[in-house]
Amino acid sequence: MTEIGGGTGVKKRIAAAWCLLLLLALGLAACGVPGESNKGPESVGQRPGQADLQSSIVDDRKHLFDGSLAYDPSVSVSVGDSLTYDVRLTARGEKSSHGTAQAALVTRSFQVGGVEEAALSAGDSDVRVVSLTPDVKQVIAQPGDLAEWQWSVSAGEPGDHDLALTVTTFQGDSDRALDTLAPPISVHLSVRDTWSHRFASMQDGLYTAAGIAGALAGVYALRAPLTELVRGRREARQQPSEDRDDGYL
Repeated sequence: MTEIGGGTGVKKRIAAAWCLLLLLALGLAACGVPGESNKGPESVGQRPGQADLQSSIVDDRKHLFDGSLAYDPSVSVSVGDSLTYDVRLTARGEKSSHGTAQAALVTRSFQVGGVEEAALSAGDSDVRVVSLTPDVKQVIAQPGDLAEWQWSVSAGEPGDHDLALTVTTFQGDSDRALDTLAPPISVHLSVRDTWSHRFASMQDGLYTAAGIAGALAGVYALRAPLTELVRGRREARQQPSEDRDDGYL
């Protein structure tokens, strides 16, 4: 009887120990793993370092300063010739020179203070724009700094065209824009006709007319032989029927 009672007590103690372990596990699960409660939820869709990058862009934009872009709003060129179009971007300040702004026909304010890039484009295929500036990206770091760009502009046909001038301030050597000239500046281009171009156009017209006249003359020259050929074939088809009619008679 003693052994049976002792065995029963051991079983009760083991069951009690398992119950304590289960309660302890449930308590740890309810409280959470130490150290995890201090971690906040990660922002959805934000990659590591993206917040720092955005913060650096905002901070660099605060350090931009005023600049003055000098440009010519209207230019003209003859057909077959080319002109050199140039723009100047100057950082304003006590050290800046006002000579460029005074001599320019039109100036426009723009935020500078980094790597500057200007672009000139044409929407018409008859107009050709070629950059003459070796370093397209130039640095403006302090008041008085100057950036200048030049392009060669030419056209093959007379008429009026619009060129688009854009300027962008980049963050260092990256492609992240700190400021962009918006809307782009519209530059009017007038292409004058010349006597040489008129004469060349007249020659082309004469050559075209001569080609058409030659083609018509060739068709007219072939008219008589073709008529004779058709008439001969028609008479040849009629001859057997006449012979058959004579045989019946």
